Amino acid sequence: MKISLSKLILTGLLSLAVVQVTGCNATSTSADGQSVDYSAGVPSTTYDCPASPTWITNPSLPTEVKKSAPDGSSNFCDFYQFSTQTYLYLMSPSIENPTLRNFQVDAKYPLLEFTSSGKPADSCNNLSDGQTLRTGLRQSASPITTGQAGGGSTIYDQNGNVAYYDVRFNKSLCNMSASAVELAQKNITNFNPGTTELKFAWKVLNNDEILNNSYVTVPQNIGGHVKTLGLIGMHIAVATHDHPEFVWATYEHKTNTPNCDAQGLQADTNWSFASAACTSKLPLSADRTDTACKFNQPTVKNGPATGTATNICAVYPFGTASGDLKAGENLANIASQNASIYQNLKDTHAAQSMQLLNNYFNVGAIWVSDTNLSSGGIGVPNERGSLRLANTVAETDFQHVNLNYTGNSGEFASNCFGCHNFTGKEQPLNNNITTQKLSHSFIDVITGQGKAADVNATSHIDSNSHAKNICENTCKNTRGYLSWNGNWTNINTSSGSVCGCVAK
Repeated sequence: MKISLSKLILTGLLSLAVVQVTGCNATSTSADGQSVDYSAGVPSTTYDCPASPTWITNPSLPTEVKKSAPDGSSNFCDFYQFSTQTYLYLMSPSIENPTLRNFQVDAKYPLLEFTSSGKPADSCNNLSDGQTLRTGLRQSASPITTGQAGGGSTIYDQNGNVAYYDVRFNKSLCNMSASAVELAQKNITNFNPGTTELKFAWKVLNNDEILNNSYVTVPQNIGGHVKTLGLIGMHIAVATHDHPEFVWATYEHKTNTPNCDAQGLQADTNWSFASAACTSKLPLSADRTDTACKFNQPTVKNGPATGTATNICAVYPFGTASGDLKAGENLANIASQNASIYQNLKDTHAAQSMQLLNNYFNVGAIWVSDTNLSSGGIGVPNERGSLRLANTVAETDFQHVNLNYTGNSGEFASNCFGCHNFTGKEQPLNNNITTQKLSHSFIDVITGQGKAADVNATSHIDSNSHAKNICENTCKNTRGYLSWNGNWTNINTSSGSVCGCVAK
């Protein structure tokens, strides 16, 4: 029997892991040789990947990805279970303060703060004295520095309210060295196991949405008025000893956006980021630039609190296309995890604060297969999971992922690793801390404390006179607010020549 499911009704399907992929319309063979019927939504092979109910009743953080494959490696399910256990811990009520979820405890996960001009503030001083919300997430050279939404476009929900973003990180980043010399002395090339970075997207809730109680919420003073913000998207990135590239996972609220390549009824949902009229015209309206709908075409950069509503649809639901490597296994594992979470919430009679998670779903996760090798490359051969992973409300206009990017087409290279580049252990220059490419928060955390951060120079430096021009450009191009502090070194062989950069 074939069952067609939308991303909204995965609840309770533990025995048969199925999922609808509306970015594809035909039966095809994935790169691992599995026949996947995307029109019906049922992979020919069932991959059971349950979430444990103890992750709700006794939440804890996993420290490493399991190794359940016959050859002693980690399979796809191991990565999804790692992500789910982390997600449920972060969403669980804090033991220290049950009115807060674990991710909201500042002592564990401080908010990234910045000044009114966009430069980083001190996020590690146990004082919330800087700004934390922003209305656009820009590329790394911008004054607003989270680097997660491509060109930094601003999006507005159907009520005309802007989406807000903030960033948290685990406090170990505060005390981590950004000095190439110190890193060389300790033989450190990657972030400590357990390093965690969290990025959130929020919308202003109206009275009906507040009463409906389907969002994880926070009160927020905006323009002198306290607003209730509802969580609409969440990135989780966690480094482990075996996976220093971070395991990347993203989550969304189930009523954020319809799917671009519509299959089944989508116009009956009150989408936050798509009008009923434009949704009813999908899929024909998805790629049109000459209509009022203009799906996935936000243009405002860091716009005001209210504006014209943005229409958004998911280009690759669950970050997967039919020809992607192990597409069937990946989709089935995502479906199994989502369904298992919902069932466990019911079976454990979880508190109402946790029942709210029934309104969210895992979009997908991504990692690298061999940490000796780098991410990227044509066809992203070393990457696994949802190879086209994007969050519709955090990477709206960067969803058209081109896995065969060559650098000449003007298109986005790929998924999370397109911005967060990982350099493999066997590469000549393999220090993922001084590259400032893997983590886009670390340099903000360090320079916000008034410290210097070493950054890999664009070319080899052999003298002070040679360093000046190279380092001034290196610092400025890494972050618009950075300047060279006059220091450089090439003593760290894993980093090559580095420049000392500080916030102006």
